[in-house]
Amino acid sequence: MKRLTEIGIQTGADKATDHLFTEFYDEVFSQYDSPRILEVGVHMGASINMYLEYFKSPYVVGMDIQQKVDTANKWKFVLGDQTNIHDLSKCVEKEPFDIIIDDGGHTMRQQQITFGYLLNHVKSGGYYILEDLHTSFYPEYIETDAQYTSYEMLQRIQAGETYFSNYLSQEEHSKIVDRIERVELWHKIPGDVSQSVTSIIKVK
Repeated sequence: MKRLTEIGIQTGADKATDHLFTEFYDEVFSQYDSPRILEVGVHMGASINMYLEYFKSPYVVGMDIQQKVDTANKWKFVLGDQTNIHDLSKCVEKEPFDIIIDDGGHTMRQQQITFGYLLNHVKSGGYYILEDLHTSFYPEYIETDAQYTSYEMLQRIQAGETYFSNYLSQEEHSKIVDRIERVELWHKIPGDVSQSVTSIIKVK
């Protein structure tokens, strides 16, 4: 068991307790001492507490659609809807983030709009993590107007396609293509897309 997973279990983060995403993330996270992190979808703050414990002195911003956490002045909370660009803009600052994690609402529209806007706010050499891609295989998370699921979106990017989401503008497509170095998809159970699928996207 990797250290990030151990800490995640202690804080009750489902990235560690249920999904085991932390086993995949540990190699990336271990590169940093005091990163700038933004997480969309913080719920009760278990994963935020994991970051605060794992890193020496991280700067952490968390966004959620409901105000239900106590930051205790250790991190910054932003109230907002991830499909609202104005709300997303409240999360970003002059200095970009080393790591951005989308653990929000998990619908195709939520994931793809958030990805299109926030990828541009990852530092060069940093990472964008799009979690819970198994919802791409759950009908209740796929809007009727979604041209591609988020899993398909990342597969198309991997394949070098230049169009991958009807929720994104042509300009957003171009920026994403220019900025992405690689996309890695991870399945808790190899070959099983029905549960615990996440991704790490390396930014140039």
